[in-house]
Amino acid sequence: MRLFAARSRLRLTLEGVAQRSGLSRSFLSRLEAGHGNPTLNTLERIAEAVETPLSVLLGGAPATARPAGAVPPPVVHRPRRPARSWPPGEGRTFPLTPVGARRFEAVLAEGTPAHHAFATSHPGEELCVVLAGRVAAEVGGERFVLEPGEALHYDAATEHRLVALDVDGRYLLVVAGPAAASAAGPRRL
Repeated sequence: MRLFAARSRLRLTLEGVAQRSGLSRSFLSRLEAGHGNPTLNTLERIAEAVETPLSVLLGGAPATARPAGAVPPPVVHRPRRPARSWPPGEGRTFPLTPVGARRFEAVLAEGTPAHHAFATSHPGEELCVVLAGRVAAEVGGERFVLEPGEALHYDAATEHRLVALDVDGRYLLVVAGPAAASAAGPRRL
């Protein structure tokens, strides 16, 4: 774990990270020394405290690093789409990432698109962020009603369904792979 580098960048002591995260200084010291087995929740608290993405804190390359000789992914610009109306009960999706995107797929959904109107499951993880209206999410038997600005993150292998509850229901759906590492249930963000 790159806790020392992350806190040094912010000129934080272990005590400062402890105050920001609500974790003990001694626990953080053990983690920094490479001892201990923190939970995902604890790691998220530390990452937030040191203002570092969790993947970078865990040793992943910063977003700007690329292996030598690697070809960068293409930059894709999707222009703003004009507002459109459609028959009740029919939804539309607009892909925001290129076909064949390897790390994740992002889609803007309006209404209730057919592929999420019924229970479905697939490998990976999903993050649903409601932009307008209200969206009902059913994940593994749990039901959530999400308002604008709310998000829900879940393992997409768990049976799930998304339904717009309002005419202006609009949400951003991000599907990432591989499958979620933990068996934790859906989390409202």
